[in-house]
Amino acid sequence: MPSPFAPVSKKTAAAAKKGNASSSRTGKAKQISYEFSKPPKGIYVKVHPSPAYHILNLPVFVNETAGTYHYINPALYESDELPERFRNACKLMDIHTAGLADGTFILWFVYVSASRWCKAANKAVETAKREYVIVSSIKQRQTYSVEPATEPIPEPRWAALPSFDQMLMDAFDSTVHVADDKVVLDYMSGGVAAREDEEDE
Repeated sequence: MPSPFAPVSKKTAAAAKKGNASSSRTGKAKQISYEFSKPPKGIYVKVHPSPAYHILNLPVFVNETAGTYHYINPALYESDELPERFRNACKLMDIHTAGLADGTFILWFVYVSASRWCKAANKAVETAKREYVIVSSIKQRQTYSVEPATEPIPEPRWAALPSFDQMLMDAFDSTVHVADDKVVLDYMSGGVAAREDEEDE
């Protein structure tokens, strides 16, 4: 069965680039939800070694106010159907499955751009594929520092993970297939839709 998630075309991606231990008593406990996240401060992180647990150039709309993530169907994203203001608010996202030293997992995301932040984040991801590191931002230089672990840390329990598609389905709040989707209409209302929802309650 083909994956329900697909990146944008190479042409669109190229354009974007321009501009603690587990508390399980049995050892069989599994994390039941997955979220998009940056590596938490002060926690060692390691990135999944398999290409099957990474995807590049996914078109995404992030509602900063609600803290929600919405996958945009790439055919819709690359068409002329979406309102320009909404399309401009969308971002392309690279997503990497990562295991933390505390035994949990995150979907480490990096926004695609030509910025120094993006280049540095990609280098941090590559380093974390080889070893556990603590990732810290250096804001004045728009880069990151990586601090390798000095003591052995058990490998993340990669085999306990569901499929990458399942992790993405769990993390995304919705998939937008049509230009009149509620996510698009709410954004285009400039906040009016949220107000009306509150008045209905």
